[in-house]
Amino acid sequence: MKNHIVKLGMSRKSLIAYLKEDMDLSSRGAKALLGRGIQINGKKAYGDSRLKDGDLLLIEEDLKKDNIAPQKMEIDILYEDDDIVAVDKPPYMVVHPTKNHKKGTLANGLRYYFDEKDINEPVRFFNRIDMNTSGIVIIPKSSRIHSLMDRYSAGSLEKKYMAVVSGIPKNKKGRIESLISDHPDEAGKRYLSDEGKFAVTEYEVLEEYASASLLALSIKTGRTHQIRVHLSGLGHPILGDTLYGGDDARIKRQALHASELSFTHPVRDERIAIKSQLPSDILMLLKGLKEDLLN
Repeated sequence: MKNHIVKLGMSRKSLIAYLKEDMDLSSRGAKALLGRGIQINGKKAYGDSRLKDGDLLLIEEDLKKDNIAPQKMEIDILYEDDDIVAVDKPPYMVVHPTKNHKKGTLANGLRYYFDEKDINEPVRFFNRIDMNTSGIVIIPKSSRIHSLMDRYSAGSLEKKYMAVVSGIPKNKKGRIESLISDHPDEAGKRYLSDEGKFAVTEYEVLEEYASASLLALSIKTGRTHQIRVHLSGLGHPILGDTLYGGDDARIKRQALHASELSFTHPVRDERIAIKSQLPSDILMLLKGLKEDLLN
């Protein structure tokens, strides 16, 4: 059980309203706490129980409820404060355990890191990226912060990527708008569909090579495989992305990197911008492409 002293600006408030408004919990999070059990001054409480200033809440939080196995691994931390941690995920790593990837995931490493830091909370993610995409992933350190980020930070979130694509787009800057399927086909691909969800990707050509180019990308929506679908549809699939028609002769995974993520901090109400440098395999790819120009 965890003690919490009620502080109210008004004389009375229902418990469910207090959990959502004063403790900044989502409706789901508030109901979950009520389900696990809350007492007011030693007596069982309900959602419509009325609170007064100075009441003592005893909350059964069930903090460490995830079953993720802790696993010691090197984690590249890009930013950390009392509320969140941002890490640089390498390619070929799954973010969260799945049926086929129960260990070696980013969540396994974070569970170990949380345990070492005495952070008795489940590992939660504010954003996720594909196994073979590298770059920034943000992890709230508590259910409260996760809820706040969903409510206040998500609307201000800006995601920027870098990708190496086949060929050189005719327009050096562009905006791609389309509807993308909400479910994959039998091959695991998302596709353009009149019944899909609206997606917007903006791009700019940064460097041109003999048969490829480096793009800066900004996504205005967060659909699954959005950048990969849009660039393939543009006729310039990402190198290494064989699922969407990319050539993997020079790199064995999609040359896509989550390079910058900025948002309004859910507690400090200030703008946070986190950046990640291109990983070694994409740098080697670019080096080879530049050498081709000299030959």
